[in-house]
Amino acid sequence: MTKTYTTKEEVFEQAQIILKKSLRDVISESEIKKVEAEIDQYNNQKKGLLGELVERFVFGLETNNRAEADFYIAGVELKTNPLKNHKKNKYASKERLVFSMIDYEKVVNETWGESSFLKKNRVLLLMFYLWLKEQSIIDYEFKFVYLLNLLEDISDEDILQIQKDWEFIVEKIKRGEAHLLSEGDTYYLGACTKAANSRVVRDQPQSRILAKPRAFSFKQQYLNYLIQKKLLGREINTESIFKKVRRITTLEDLFKSKFSRFVNKTDKEILVTLGEKAERKSKQYKRILANLILGVRGNKVEELEKANVTLKVITLEPSGALKESLSFPAFDYKDLVTQVWYDEDEEKMSDFHYQLETKKFLFVIFQKIKESNDIVLRKTMFWNFPMKDIEKARDVWEKTISLINEGRIVKEIKIDKNGKEKRFSYFPGLSFNGVAHVRPHGADKEDENELPTHDELTGKSSYTKQCFWLNATYIQKVIIEELTEAVFSNRKMIPKSRRFRIDLLSRLIY
Repeated sequence: MTKTYTTKEEVFEQAQIILKKSLRDVISESEIKKVEAEIDQYNNQKKGLLGELVERFVFGLETNNRAEADFYIAGVELKTNPLKNHKKNKYASKERLVFSMIDYEKVVNETWGESSFLKKNRVLLLMFYLWLKEQSIIDYEFKFVYLLNLLEDISDEDILQIQKDWEFIVEKIKRGEAHLLSEGDTYYLGACTKAANSRVVRDQPQSRILAKPRAFSFKQQYLNYLIQKKLLGREINTESIFKKVRRITTLEDLFKSKFSRFVNKTDKEILVTLGEKAERKSKQYKRILANLILGVRGNKVEELEKANVTLKVITLEPSGALKESLSFPAFDYKDLVTQVWYDEDEEKMSDFHYQLETKKFLFVIFQKIKESNDIVLRKTMFWNFPMKDIEKARDVWEKTISLINEGRIVKEIKIDKNGKEKRFSYFPGLSFNGVAHVRPHGADKEDENELPTHDELTGKSSYTKQCFWLNATYIQKVIIEELTEAVFSNRKMIPKSRRFRIDLLSRLIY
């Protein structure tokens, strides 16, 4: 018979019995072999099995698929989540915290205050265990249990942002764009892919295009922030912008308010207004300028860190053209060829796909002024990679892996006028498909990683570090569309010609 819990305090007290213990410590000897056989049946891989065992043996609950919370009378939802050891922070979340599936048909008729998400997850019992690769799930040690009220135990700013994230996801579904959802769309609350296997798709309202099943989730970066603040009681080594403002606002509105009064001002004008000085010869000059506008001194801004947002300073030419491509972390050749692009069956995703799916950028866009050393702040914008282009990124990733496995790395070697050797590779270049390419990302050409297959031309077992890049022309198109839409925001027609848009930008400076 299922045990009944009437208060959240009663639920929390019961959870304490497994603290600093594993399931093996609380399961009776008569049941342990049966449980081990159940685990072996799924090869220790069934997602959700640990949570089911916790419900059964810690709380005496029968497994169910209710729309309401697990402890429905007490109003508490149970969540078990893995931790991994972290050198600097002691513990870090191994993955995102996944909530309920998104019912595309029903969610479009809900409001935040009466949402099924909030009804089910308003109060969470978070049970964190230490994940070790070779260990059975019944031997994982539970390190922390924590009751979290989503509307009371986090800051008002975070509550508002989570609400706005939920509303953004729902609005996208209402537009018939469930198939274009991405974790990078939002800040703290995401819409992560979730299915029994990668072939499962669902109907969506307002569109005939089938969409991947998705679930609401706390993003990994935000969950790690909560772990450090709530569980470990640590002060995060970052600077907060929210602490310097008195109003409650969203991330986008906060950053917009900081930069808006400096749009179309030169760097000199910005520094005079702020009463600050900065060395122009510094490689970090433009980033320092952005930091001064934000009112911070370092590059670690709390609001960006916990939302997994990277502030990227971009400099347009006077013509509006962009020369710099957008880089991602250098990859390890041997590791790269073992990855899969996306496999929901085994919950695996390549590093590059994960970065594109979850990463968000804050572009701070400056533009050079012709015949002057000055630069002007044109705009700031949050941006994440659109899912409509994900297959083109995949083509670059697959071509790169194929070349590495075949040992076709070096295409030719030339000697320049100074007698130095210059190597050219087969890796996808800027003209491959207009979205992404591969090129070096090391300190110099001697900064190398080992290859899984020797290069057939040189016979070498290592090659200069490389990474994936998003093409400068691709990012330029994104920026120009954003800028011209802003210019023509009060007009009915926005010019479609990219050349016209670039010419317009060059004229707007003067």
